[in-house]
Amino acid sequence: MKLAAIDIGSNSIKVVVVEAAAGDSFTVLASDRETVRLGQETLVNKHISNAALQRAIDCLKQFRLLAETHGAEDISAIATAFLRAADNSSEFMRVIEEQTGLSVEVISGIEEARLIGLAASFGCAERGATTLNIDIGGGSTEISIFHGGQPLKLVSINMGAVGLTDRFIRSDPPAPNELGALRSEIRVSLQPHVEEFLAHGWSSTTATSGTATTIGVALNQVWPPASTTVTLEQLKRLNEKLAALSLAERRTFSGIPPQRADIIVAGGIVLEEVMIALGIESLQTCDWSLREGAIIDRLEKWERSSASMPGLAGEKIDGVR
Repeated sequence: MKLAAIDIGSNSIKVVVVEAAAGDSFTVLASDRETVRLGQETLVNKHISNAALQRAIDCLKQFRLLAETHGAEDISAIATAFLRAADNSSEFMRVIEEQTGLSVEVISGIEEARLIGLAASFGCAERGATTLNIDIGGGSTEISIFHGGQPLKLVSINMGAVGLTDRFIRSDPPAPNELGALRSEIRVSLQPHVEEFLAHGWSSTTATSGTATTIGVALNQVWPPASTTVTLEQLKRLNEKLAALSLAERRTFSGIPPQRADIIVAGGIVLEEVMIALGIESLQTCDWSLREGAIIDRLEKWERSSASMPGLAGEKIDGVR
């Protein structure tokens, strides 16, 4: 069985195509991502512009072709924070389906946290560990605790690297008062959830999506040797360094993709503030996220349904524990 999942996010659109066969893991046939910035202005103005819509159409046509070229029998497309915020979300989904043939599902923040946490627990967590995962997207931040592939706590907070940059950062480099206001907003948004997470407890921490993986790469460039570990002390030093640079300078900073240079300051500060609030001294970056979670979830549902059908109960779906 070949499946594809497309994550239509506030900052980027990502696709993965996999083949599920016998075994404990699926095989990735192809993957790609493109920075489309559907959340830019949308998260503030609550409206998707025609220009943003066209960028989505162009990208999704390419990603559908990629999936079909690799033989995908089923393509799912999931949209997140920007579409939850937009007042013309129905129109966006209608036009996308007309122009690309893809039916877009907009998922809740809690479902987003569940799917991302599922991916992190399956792809990056230690077996048997209770793992907290932090995912900083363009429009929202999802935090989850998983154990044994099951969610113990799921939270989605309306703060992301694109939306916070649009709201708070006006100067180049960012002014101290802008950074102060940004940090205050993050702390206020986190405060209602801190005690609940601390009450659950966890034994390891992961961080997914572009902000976390970019920070991991940048830290390895600045303070080698290479590692997937991000410590709070390193992150503080990196954030201070990046915030002091102009946008042009951040675009040439080793490990920071030019298309992420404008939002990495806000994204890095979100990660720092979450780590401080939850008492996290170090974490592991994880390159599995929403699209992999959607694949795993689909395979698990297929396995459950096939187990109830005569003749299929003995089959095992790749990628499902």
